Amino acid sequence: MKTIYRGSLAAILGLCLCFFAKAQDVKTVKTDTVAVKKYTPFNVNLQLRNLYIWRGFKVSNSPITDVDMHYTTKDGSFAAGIWGGAGLNGQYKEFDYYVSYAKHGFNFSVWDINNFTDFPNANLFDYKRATTSHFIDVTAGYQFGDAFPISINWSTIVQGRDTHLNSDGSLANNYSNYVVLDYRIWKEGTANLHLFAGGGFAFGRQQNFYGSKPNIVNSGITFNKDLVVFNYHMPIAATAMFSPEHRQGALQLIINAF
Repeated sequence: MKTIYRGSLAAILGLCLCFFAKAQDVKTVKTDTVAVKKYTPFNVNLQLRNLYIWRGFKVSNSPITDVDMHYTTKDGSFAAGIWGGAGLNGQYKEFDYYVSYAKHGFNFSVWDINNFTDFPNANLFDYKRATTSHFIDVTAGYQFGDAFPISINWSTIVQGRDTHLNSDGSLANNYSNYVVLDYRIWKEGTANLHLFAGGGFAFGRQQNFYGSKPNIVNSGITFNKDLVVFNYHMPIAATAMFSPEHRQGALQLIINAF
């Protein structure tokens, strides 16, 4: 009996040790496989759009793709990159450079916007007012917190093809401005709804880059949502745009492919 008892006790003890060892293995594997988001300084993103609207303009009436190749600091506050868009019908063409900084609600960016769709002989390095396809756009803004979900951005075109003729026939910059207010009216999970309105004007002038007079050039509503397809997340944004100055409207859908 003592032999049987000792044998049974040893068997039970061995079985317990096996379970304990197995539990330790499972715990180790679980700990080792926890996903840690790794900082990637360089990245690229692709968007698909059914058409392209920008500050009240219908830049492209046909579907486009756009690619953003960029560098971002570890804290995400500074970014610099190259942005390019192309219409699927071959008409719309754009190639931009930009730098941006955002922290504590404040943001600042400079874009060299080069939409050369209507410039068949565009020279990438031509910045002369009379012939360039570029314009330099500088933006500063502030994003309030969730308690007051509103943002304001002021953009000024400081150089490029935003010009007017002086009385002596020379070209001068308009320094056109675009100011937009955006207010989030609803949020649930990853979905949210925004109202926005933007006006275009130039100091001391009626004519500006955005229209023939100071006016609301861009207003509407934007719905954002994180679309999940087979566990793959694709943020989407739908914008209904109304432009009192241009007397037109459009519905744009953006799909962030990656």
